[in-house]
Amino acid sequence: MGFTRHLFTRHLWGDAVAKTKLFLMNWDSQMDIDANLKYVQEAREKFDLSPAEVVMVTVINAGLLGDKATLKTRLIGDLQAAIEVELATIPLYLYSYYSINRTKLQGSDLDPAQIFTNEAGGVIMSVAVEEMLHMSLSSNIFFALTGEPPKLYQAAPGSYPALLPHHNPVVPEGPDPQVKGGIPLRPFCSDQMWHFLQIEYPHNPFFSDLSVEALPELLRDLSHWSPDEAKAFLNEHGWPTDQNWNSIGQFYSFIRCIIASAYFDDGDFQAGNPKQQIQPYNYAPNNIDTIYPKQAFDPAKPAPETSGGGSGCPGGLPGAAEVTVYADADDSSAAPTRPVEDRKGHEVTGAFELMTIASREDVMLALETICEQGEGYSAKPGGGEAIWDDPDSEAEHSHFDKFLELQMQFEDFSHSLESLPPWMEAQIDRQWLVEAVQGKANKWTAQELKAKSMLFDYPANPTRADYAHDPIATALNDFCSGLFQYMLILTETIYKIEPNYVDPNKTGADKVSSEGTVPHQKYFFNIALHRSMIWILDKFIALMRGYQVTLSDGTTVALAPSFDNSGFGLGGQGLGSRDQAFDNLAQLGAEALLATAGDSALNASVAPLVALTINKTSADGEGMHLPDVSSYWSQN
Repeated sequence: MGFTRHLFTRHLWGDAVAKTKLFLMNWDSQMDIDANLKYVQEAREKFDLSPAEVVMVTVINAGLLGDKATLKTRLIGDLQAAIEVELATIPLYLYSYYSINRTKLQGSDLDPAQIFTNEAGGVIMSVAVEEMLHMSLSSNIFFALTGEPPKLYQAAPGSYPALLPHHNPVVPEGPDPQVKGGIPLRPFCSDQMWHFLQIEYPHNPFFSDLSVEALPELLRDLSHWSPDEAKAFLNEHGWPTDQNWNSIGQFYSFIRCIIASAYFDDGDFQAGNPKQQIQPYNYAPNNIDTIYPKQAFDPAKPAPETSGGGSGCPGGLPGAAEVTVYADADDSSAAPTRPVEDRKGHEVTGAFELMTIASREDVMLALETICEQGEGYSAKPGGGEAIWDDPDSEAEHSHFDKFLELQMQFEDFSHSLESLPPWMEAQIDRQWLVEAVQGKANKWTAQELKAKSMLFDYPANPTRADYAHDPIATALNDFCSGLFQYMLILTETIYKIEPNYVDPNKTGADKVSSEGTVPHQKYFFNIALHRSMIWILDKFIALMRGYQVTLSDGTTVALAPSFDNSGFGLGGQGLGSRDQAFDNLAQLGAEALLATAGDSALNASVAPLVALTINKTSADGEGMHLPDVSSYWSQN
């Protein structure tokens, strides 16, 4: 098929059905043309497809991208890549988050620098939490399609600056033109916000907004271009693709097209038991790290008796509860009300952002949540709103807008090289942004925030080799890398947990549910994921920041995690295979204790976190450490 004909058939739709049919007749189509057109018209209504997606589904139905086996293989690869995109962002956001010193919060003495950095910390962590949600949703889709856990262990970037999978490295002009596409591991600063905007770059709504009447002229113009030029135009303007995408919204749009095609039905997403997927009750949009105060407050004042009410103590500063901002809204997506099973096995109804997958409709809802919260514009006709992660409720701003608002508060924003393309300028609510940062914009520099002790002196793109000359720094960083990788193994293991209930007589079951009716997965999630992230990794990275390490160039910095995939530990074994990971993590803990033995204060801080990871038990014999999941992986 010639390029011009291929280009025409990819674009022509809407009222031009007759012309589309004419071009389809030139294909060696694997689907009857009339049946194809009828199917796509119905799919457009069912899945709310954009015009570009409608054409792409037509192309897929005609067999131009292969048969079902080929498409399924491609879909599995794309879902794994989507998981790796979400996973790649988590170390990036955590690194910038932990570079912020949020321990200097002083209540009534809160100054503007503290207000700004605490806002930044809450916002960055709120995005990291939603990226974990997106990774969970993509993982649930993967499991529903394949019946196998997704690959998370050692799937994060191996080094930084890192390219996101299949991402087009040609990016909008910004402050770091020498780093085209590579996202650095770097502390909170104006330049890093530009890279975060690069990750959350919105989906160009060109093809969603294009009228049918404008198509012929556009097609005539493109038919005179070279194939490479035409492909570049399509990519720049948001055409669905799983290769060389500008916005991850394009990537998810292509995934939607495969799923919406006639090759797939609900039965294709029932290979993995929904009760073994990550359950809705395991997700909460906010935690202590996603909230921040919008102004100084009186910590002694009680909380209001009613939502939005005063503390009952008039005069002076408001109480803490009155100034608290929750960076993530409780319902920040367009998830519909639907019945799910709660942790007690009872059916409850609600709008849940984390959902299990058993149908194509479930998949589309999950992808919609991901896209609306910041991974590009909604794929719906008419594009989407850059400012809101749920345009219908306007409950919470998108990731892109959250980061742009933070960046606007840096002094160098107004005279940086950074620029937004015209189509994006038209989409962003400038009036809201001006009001949001009024009186705050163009104030801060990273150097000033460091001078005020609001930022730790984190290095850029640290590697294990940077710490090799310092045994303490090396051992602490190795244990941190091991913790992060083991957390990923624990997440994979969730999909191997049988959908049954914990014996109410089991030691520790009453800690999860007083009724004893707690799903095994809920129990596992609490002792594995919640414990590893909140109880251990968070505290260990905070501990590392207090240790100063001198780099080879003579500069002294705070010890920051390098988030290695492998090659760490005295023998370079990392965590090894999944069935050896817990034993190797225990060895890394022992190495951290040995390395810090000469510093009694540091050793005393490290020891309880190592114990909480490996071997801590309660007085009644209950294990209070991370579970050893080697038995789940002994055959792998």
